[in-house]
Amino acid sequence: MTDATDQSLRDLVTTLCARVDQLRRADDPEALLAGASAAADEIENRVGERCNDEERQALTAVKRFTYNAAADCWPGWSVPDKRPDARILLSALELAQRSAGLVKKLALGPLQEATATWLCGAFELALGRYADASDAFVIAQRVYTAANAPGLALLTEGYIAIVAQIDGRRANAGASDLSQIVAQIAAGDFDDRAEWIEQLRTALKSFAR
Repeated sequence: MTDATDQSLRDLVTTLCARVDQLRRADDPEALLAGASAAADEIENRVGERCNDEERQALTAVKRFTYNAAADCWPGWSVPDKRPDARILLSALELAQRSAGLVKKLALGPLQEATATWLCGAFELALGRYADASDAFVIAQRVYTAANAPGLALLTEGYIAIVAQIDGRRANAGASDLSQIVAQIAAGDFDDRAEWIEQLRTALKSFAR
């Protein structure tokens, strides 16, 4: 890794963000997760407890690239040819949780908090840990609703419905039917509605197999 003592914090962040971006393009999830985690360690080791403006910007960069690196490894974006590697999923979940922790530490607001919580739930879903996934999605939906983000709240409700549909034990837990949620999204004035509907349908196919 870079010798942190040879660079200013700003230059170090620029160098390590570029390195993580390069790893994101390499299609090697294990290397990406390890590299993003190591980069986060190196930056956080340079940040003091008081967290001045420059250090806050550095941690915001860490929050961003740890989220993106984890999200790149989520298998629900497409229907995979084979079962995902549980080791990769667990490492990605850990990185997503690290990003979520920075959202709270930096008080970045309810929208980012909800999105970070959603990603953690998404990995719990991929791991088959349905109770944890549902709990995370419920929290994310509530925060989106409170933040006046009805489209994202509906999208997250779709994930709650996916969990209920896959896990028969949760089918009677009061979750809405996925087809009803898709219809509400389609009828809504949301710029991303077509993308969200495809995202939900793909996730269901990916995890219901």
